[in-house]
Amino acid sequence: MASQTATTVTSRHITLPFNLRADPLALNDPKNRELLYKLFPGTTGLAMDGTFLYIIQAEAPPKPWPKSIAGLPSYFAPQIGPQHTPVLFGWHLGRGSGAIARSLNGRDMADWEPLFIIVKNHFKVMGVSVTEIMYWGNYLVVILEHRRTADISKLPWKAGNIAVTYFYEDEVGRPSTPQSRCEAGPRPGNQVDLKSLTPAKRRRTRDFVFLGSSDRDSIEGSFMGTSFQRVIADEGSSEQQWVFAIWLYMGQDSADALPSRIYGNAIFTSTGYVLGFCQYAPTEGPMKDWCVGIATNEFIDRGFTNF
Repeated sequence: MASQTATTVTSRHITLPFNLRADPLALNDPKNRELLYKLFPGTTGLAMDGTFLYIIQAEAPPKPWPKSIAGLPSYFAPQIGPQHTPVLFGWHLGRGSGAIARSLNGRDMADWEPLFIIVKNHFKVMGVSVTEIMYWGNYLVVILEHRRTADISKLPWKAGNIAVTYFYEDEVGRPSTPQSRCEAGPRPGNQVDLKSLTPAKRRRTRDFVFLGSSDRDSIEGSFMGTSFQRVIADEGSSEQQWVFAIWLYMGQDSADALPSRIYGNAIFTSTGYVLGFCQYAPTEGPMKDWCVGIATNEFIDRGFTNF
């Protein structure tokens, strides 16, 4: 039986006798909290939102920082607040703006595409241009293309009985050049002993995965969410389509250390199965320290299973 004070540090993961991902209520145990406070001198508070564990410190400890603590990605913050979180949570509207897809239970859907279709079509009927719809298990983020859009008071505040929040396209820090579904294929030389493509859709989120950074090296991140993006259908085409994408959290301040060339690099599991190919990793804005890739479903649906 593991000691109640046993702490194991492996590959920047701190393992404790309890796992906050499996048992979030373990944070309420005074013995567990005491153990967490002792990990980093100067800690003044602890918090979690089900996705991240927040270590409250006036000044973050020296790097390197752990990728996870007790099963959750960790984040150092001077205080608790929306400006001190890596969570992608946009601005939201009041109840008076209405709700859609009331018949669906949108929380923790294994396949949320039916909800996406309803939301996408709703905005199309409204005449509001949308570039991406993100799904985070208990809320959606809708990216609006234009600031001067239709009356925002008419945008839904809920869809499928979960919250809907919003960003404008110019807030999210994407590259200025539109990406096509074909351009996000694998980059030769980035193999890292990889196996076949495996569907990302329906896959459990919050697992640790890897982003290839060179011919033989990789960077660890967390598979956190998925989205549907509006992209150019093919190179040289004006036609636009929606593609399935995956979002990884690469770790606090990771954007400063990512290699300059990661476009097209494979995103894969610890066993070498490929989940997608990197599009970009924003270096500023609310998506800083995140990486997005086109999911393998887009390639599998076109008959590709191997490199």
